[in-house]
Amino acid sequence: MKSPNKMILLVALVCAAPFVSAWVAYYFVKPQGGGSYGQLLETRPLAPLALSAADAEKWGGKWRLVMAVGGECDAECRDALHATRQARTMLGRERERLIRVVIAAKGLDPALLAEHPDLIVLSAPVSLPDAWQPLLKRGVFLIDPLGNQVILWPKNPDIKKLNKDLERLLRASRIG
Repeated sequence: MKSPNKMILLVALVCAAPFVSAWVAYYFVKPQGGGSYGQLLETRPLAPLALSAADAEKWGGKWRLVMAVGGECDAECRDALHATRQARTMLGRERERLIRVVIAAKGLDPALLAEHPDLIVLSAPVSLPDAWQPLLKRGVFLIDPLGNQVILWPKNPDIKKLNKDLERLLRASRIG
């Protein structure tokens, strides 16, 4: 038969094990960094755009995936449009919470617009707010329904990684 001292020691070890393992994990195990593909931006409101009433109705209350087209939509532009369309489609029922917006210097090709019926095209106003300029030059970015900049992806994003970031954001958010 076991001695009472050994039994007490065994019970004490079993009770202390969670605390010791938590201490070891806290001080010695380094957490993995965030697994986001895009670059998280400082959360701050962007200056609103001057929109027509029809555009403002589509724009409000949704997450917005925004990109710019300077002139003609070249192969890189078409790839980015395809990537954003596919990533949005892959969201399933959550895709209605997200709209895709292109700010174009001039009109886009009607054949291209036919391929992307859900795309909202805004003509670039002469006085685009200054805060928008660096984001539009760097790639595709996300604006939350409250008007804050959230995350920035490269000009030609990877479809699966973009979709994974969007899924995480929409799952964690109750707005929009």
